[in-house]
Amino acid sequence: MTRFEMTLNGTGTAIHVAERAILFLHAQSEQLPTPAEASAAATASANALRDMIAPYCPQDEATGHTVPGAAVSHYSMTTLDTSSHQHRSKTGSLTVLYSARAEFSIKFHDFAILNKIATRASAMEHVKVSRVDWALTDETSDAIKGGARKRAAEDAIQRAWDYAEVFGKIPPAELEARVLPVRVTEQSFYSKSTRPQLHYGKGMRGSKTGREELQFEPEDVKLEATVTANFVVEI
Repeated sequence: MTRFEMTLNGTGTAIHVAERAILFLHAQSEQLPTPAEASAAATASANALRDMIAPYCPQDEATGHTVPGAAVSHYSMTTLDTSSHQHRSKTGSLTVLYSARAEFSIKFHDFAILNKIATRASAMEHVKVSRVDWALTDETSDAIKGGARKRAAEDAIQRAWDYAEVFGKIPPAELEARVLPVRVTEQSFYSKSTRPQLHYGKGMRGSKTGREELQFEPEDVKLEATVTANFVVEI
């Protein structure tokens, strides 16, 4: 009996609706005559954002950690970044102007509060809603990895059977016995999520002005596993 070998990849996925949202906001100044003015303007916006976020992220005084179950589980701000820009006036003269910005990253457990804070932030002067990323808890991610691994293995085996049936002329009933995996290497795990869809039209609770609230729809998070398998086919 002769044999031939083949090396194939298999891919498997597991999908779960997002359980956490990470909102990214930019606090930034206008272009101003001096770095100090730009820094002060951006700092004022950043402080206003912190004051808005803090009530939703209460700290346990004993541990210094966020209280379990808080709507916002964590937030952070980058250091203030100041940059300069050349501005040409109508007369042709050049003036150097300065701007400053800082980025906030806010992790939400409660998506209703995400909508509320994003709406309020979008109405603030010198604040920009940048994007929302979606994620799973560590516990859920660990729980669904096994399913992704199994699907990756099944995909690699099915590929091997398909090729063995054609190239080796092996009857379908004999594939399991004559197509043997001899080595498997796991490649990686990585999660993917699409950009959130932003819907308008939900009235702000308690508002009498007819203003609308930003409403982010949680995306499915896909966890993907890839394996490389070496097979020996007996023909």
